[in-house]
Amino acid sequence: MPDPLASFRQLSTTPAEAVRWACILEATAPKPGNVFPGRSFVDLTHSNFVAAAEITARCFGRNSDRISNRMLAAVDQVQSHLGTNVNLGIILLLGPMVAADERASVTALKQGAGNPTSSFENLQAWIPGIEAVLEGLNDDDGELIFMAIQRATAGGMGTTQQLDVGQTHTSVDILQAMELAKTRDRIGLQYSDGYRDLICHITPILLRAIQSTGDVLSGICHAHVHLLKEAPDTLIARKNGIEVASNVQQRASVVDPFDPESMESFDQYLRANGHQLNPGTTADLLAASLYLILRTITPETHHE
Repeated sequence: MPDPLASFRQLSTTPAEAVRWACILEATAPKPGNVFPGRSFVDLTHSNFVAAAEITARCFGRNSDRISNRMLAAVDQVQSHLGTNVNLGIILLLGPMVAADERASVTALKQGAGNPTSSFENLQAWIPGIEAVLEGLNDDDGELIFMAIQRATAGGMGTTQQLDVGQTHTSVDILQAMELAKTRDRIGLQYSDGYRDLICHITPILLRAIQSTGDVLSGICHAHVHLLKEAPDTLIARKNGIEVASNVQQRASVVDPFDPESMESFDQYLRANGHQLNPGTTADLLAASLYLILRTITPETHHE
């Protein structure tokens, strides 16, 4: 069977290009409850997400800057261009991954590997590099990443007595902040566990879905439903409470991604009441998984 991802891998020969395509593919897949072509929110359209993908790719392509500076620049420029921030979660997830990708490419070049399009032969190989990036984030990086979250007016971390994003901090340990957030924000969990949840669990689900359907966009939709069946989306939980998020999980458990009527019914359910049930964190995680897949030579299908 032909690899449905082959053409997109060929277009993703640099981290910045992979950022662009991962974001565009995720936004284009007709995932229930999210924006996609022909299905908008009152204040957001698919074109907004495409514009944000282009801006984010451009900012991440400035590899002479520290990754935290690029993350803040992406948030600021998306906010300035669109008047809102549509991809904060994706930016937070991609930052350490892009930095690890660039370090691996530099190492490969020093070892005489020519001009590698990717330095990762399997998904597990990402873990040490991402952990090294996370461990290298200092207080200055933390302050910039915190500033990005604040400027995007995110409710992502909630309100805590320690490191509340709604307040000003002169020193920020970003890993400590993400550790505090990990139970209510699956993006925080990635920083806390060295991206193992994303690399070892979520990405293999997406890869298998793409391979089994033989289509990238269909595979993204199937993985989306699969993840919503597994656990409550943490954005829904933060906006509406865990009981509502658990109800969405229960509703997802009876959705058949092969049945268009079942998917349409689920989509309409999630869009009711001003799209308060938008499973945005799940979408962000899928975009990050797409980046991993596009930048891995032979993605493995190991599932822990």
